[in-house]
Amino acid sequence: MKKYIGIAMLVGALTFTSGCGTNLSKVAEEHSQMVMSSIETKAEAKTISVEKPNVEQLSTDLMDRIVQETDANYKVKEFQSIEEVEQHLQKVASKELASQIADVYFEERDGALYLIPTELFPWVNTDKPYELNQKSEFEYQLTQSNESDLYGTYTIKINFVYENNHWIIKNFEIQ
Repeated sequence: MKKYIGIAMLVGALTFTSGCGTNLSKVAEEHSQMVMSSIETKAEAKTISVEKPNVEQLSTDLMDRIVQETDANYKVKEFQSIEEVEQHLQKVASKELASQIADVYFEERDGALYLIPTELFPWVNTDKPYELNQKSEFEYQLTQSNESDLYGTYTIKINFVYENNHWIIKNFEIQ
């Protein structure tokens, strides 16, 4: 009897083990496929190169987004809140820069958004020469010396960064 119980246990163990082996082989194969897919994805990511930013277009776009159509009382027609303007600016500018610009040029009153009538800050003149330096693979800096009747002689430095698969203006400095 002990002999038959031992054989039955051995057959049962072999059946159980062979079943696990089949599943383990399948799991190992799926794991290998996932690892290979991950390696291919990482290799593709390393071969993607980021092109230089279109600094002239981004600079122009930022100014175009600041200047808004208003009524005679400077009430902005397209947006109702500073938050909406900030989101609009963030398509070409960092969150911090968008917030700073919105705070300077817009105000909310009586449930509406108003443009504060003032001069725009001095900006890059895309018709004149400028220097574009690469700071890293994902950052460039534009430098231009310029002159205007209102601001006199000034130098502007605009920093561009690559974030979320596109270029934006991170910040700028006027000296």
